[in-house]
Amino acid sequence: MENPDRNLKFTVPLVDGLTIEAVFYGSGTLCVSSQAGCALQCPFCASGSRGLLRNLSSGEMALQLTAAIDRGFAPKRVTISGIGEPLHNAAAVLAFIDICRSRALPVSLTTTGNPLQTLREFLPMPHNGLMLSLHAGSSETHRRLIPHGPDYEQLWTVLGEVLPSCSRRRRRKIGINYLLLEGLTDTDREWSLLAERLRPFPELSLHLLTCNPVPGSPFRSPPPEKVAAIGTLLAARGCNVRMPNRWRSRAEGGCGTLFVKNLWGSVWKSAGRCVNLDL
Repeated sequence: MENPDRNLKFTVPLVDGLTIEAVFYGSGTLCVSSQAGCALQCPFCASGSRGLLRNLSSGEMALQLTAAIDRGFAPKRVTISGIGEPLHNAAAVLAFIDICRSRALPVSLTTTGNPLQTLREFLPMPHNGLMLSLHAGSSETHRRLIPHGPDYEQLWTVLGEVLPSCSRRRRRKIGINYLLLEGLTDTDREWSLLAERLRPFPELSLHLLTCNPVPGSPFRSPPPEKVAAIGTLLAARGCNVRMPNRWRSRAEGGCGTLFVKNLWGSVWKSAGRCVNLDL
């Protein structure tokens, strides 16, 4: 049995030769992937650096749960927050949520909100939480960090249209992820703009995140004292702030690096043609 007091990233081989990645957190949360690769290719994210290879089936998502249990873990909850954009694979994600609910496992997911029509459908669903990864207070920064994500202004319009019809309890299940990056999203202007955006949505939680280091990446998070100061200032603006999760901040807390490592120097057959994935 693995040590239950630490995070563990592990890979799960698939029948077509692909290898996917999941993370078990010492808090009891299992983070699973919904795709092999990701079409969004956000510049700060390792898991999308090779683009999208294919969607995972609900069975392949459940296989990650089985693999964690086989390693001696007993997940208390599941989050679809690993590799991939869950809304790009909505049917399989919904089927997997049903699988988890049949096992009395609460399920949450993390999404950029793309596509917006699917986000509309997912927001009021009986999941255990939906985290919107925005990582920006302005449209220009959002476009830089999530270049293939939804339109920032339209995303907030969707929230303004859907959330008022949701119960207060359901609204409290929705959160915003905000990745603090030095010189980019840790500026007074950027987080102040986000605080203004959140003013009409007092129930939404704002989760501050910091980077898991990726070799060769230019992105770095500010030092802990600045992270704490920004959290205090956002709380003073009326935001429901959650500080960085200590489990996700650890070295084994980020998804994608093992997946990319397994693709190094490989050629995978996809859609009937060879896709060269050499770095």
